[in-house]
This record gives sequence, C-alpha cells and structure tokens, in this order.
Amino acid sequence: MSIIAATAIAFAFLTVLPMPRVQWTADRLRYFPVVMPLVGVVVGLMGTGLFTGLFYWRVSPLLRGALMALFYLCVTGGLHMDGFMDTCDAVFSREDRKTRLEILSDTHSGAFAVMGCVAVLLLKAGIFSELFGGTEPHFNVLLVLTMIPIYSRIGLGTLFYLPFARKDGLARTLGDTRVPGDRFVLYALLGVCFVPFLGLKWLIVPLVSGLFLYRYRLYCVEAFGGITGDLMGASLELSETLTLLALAAVKG
Repeated sequence: MSIIAATAIAFAFLTVLPMPRVQWTADRLRYFPVVMPLVGVVVGLMGTGLFTGLFYWRVSPLLRGALMALFYLCVTGGLHMDGFMDTCDAVFSREDRKTRLEILSDTHSGAFAVMGCVAVLLLKAGIFSELFGGTEPHFNVLLVLTMIPIYSRIGLGTLFYLPFARKDGLARTLGDTRVPGDRFVLYALLGVCFVPFLGLKWLIVPLVSGLFLYRYRLYCVEAFGGITGDLMGASLELSETLTLLALAAVKG
C-alpha cells in the first residue's frame, strides 16, 4: 500500500532508524505529509523512555539534560537542525527575499548558523535539567513530553500546504503531490483532547505549539514567499524548543 510505503519513506528520511529501501514515487510521496506525525509518535516514545531511565541515574541534572538534547539531535540525524542553521543565516542576514533564498541554498554555515545551533542546544539542555527536578518522574510531564514531537510534526506536515518558495527543492519534491490536508484537523484534535484530563494548565503546551505555527506560517510567506525544506527544519526545532519551555513553566 502507498501509505505504508510513505511511512517507511518518512522514517528513513526524518530519522536514523533502519528502514527498508523504498522508491520515492509520486503515488507514495503524496501521503508523506500526513504520516509525519507517526514519526513523532516513535521519537516521542523513545525520548520519554530515555528521560525515564536518566531520571534514576544519579548524576547532575545538567549532564542528563545535555544527553536528552543530544538524543533528539542524533535520532533525527541533525536534519532539522541543519535547516534551522541555514534559516538563521538567511533571516539574520537582513537581505532581500531573493538573497535570503540564495543563502538557504548555500551549503556553508555562517556565524549566525553556529550561534543559533549552540543557543538551541543550550536552551534544550537547560530545560531538560529543570524537568529532571523531583524524586520521581511526573506522569503528566512524561505524557506531554511524548506528545511534543507529535505536535511539532503535525505542524511540519501542515507547512506542505503553503506555497513553495522555489520552483524546485526538497519541500516541493516531498509535497508537490500531497493529498488534501483536512485530516490535520483530526490530528490536532487528537493531540489536545487528552490534555484537559491532566488539568487545564497543561493546555498551555499545545496552545504554544499552535500559536507558534500560526505565526510561523505567516512569516514564511511574508519573508520568503512560501516554504522550503530548510524553513521546515527550522519550524520543528523552534516548535519543540518553545513547547519544552512551556512544559517546564507549567511543571513549575
């Protein structure tokens, strides 16, 4: 089935997990945006499992936080961080739209890219250090921590339904034959329906994710004329960092 093949393509492309080789065909790639949240399910469960194990390792919270930040970087093969770094160079160049798009295509990393990467990793390590507070892992924290990679990939999938900023490129290759995106409404509802059972304050986490996505979609169209693969990678890194920060604030 095409949707199963699309799932294998999504895991092979978005993670370092071993997957069978599947040919990229238009019929299979049309399902790519809507199977991306399944990658988030697996990444979320793996991350929460590691978090639970590290909770009982009696070393400094900073070391455990750094290992968590590196886990998400490694399991995705640095794919999204690469896009975020290119986006930092483009955005902070303060050049016109054409030049910003050219910078996104440049394979070299500038000073802004390095600073952005370091800033995000430091922030994530610090946030995870805070989440390691207490004597036992909090069930609500574990559940929301599992959901954050799903939220970010739901958002990532919706970006395929923006205009493409280039006539070619990875985003267009993966999303040019996409199926209708109405099922993302269902994904979003499923993503937040459990939260009220934890307490209304936990709604802050999906709310932050949704508000970020709304503003980021507008920014991509305003600043770049649409979406590119690098801008999608930046979306995931920023979304997960902001929602982790919201989780730390809610846990308080």
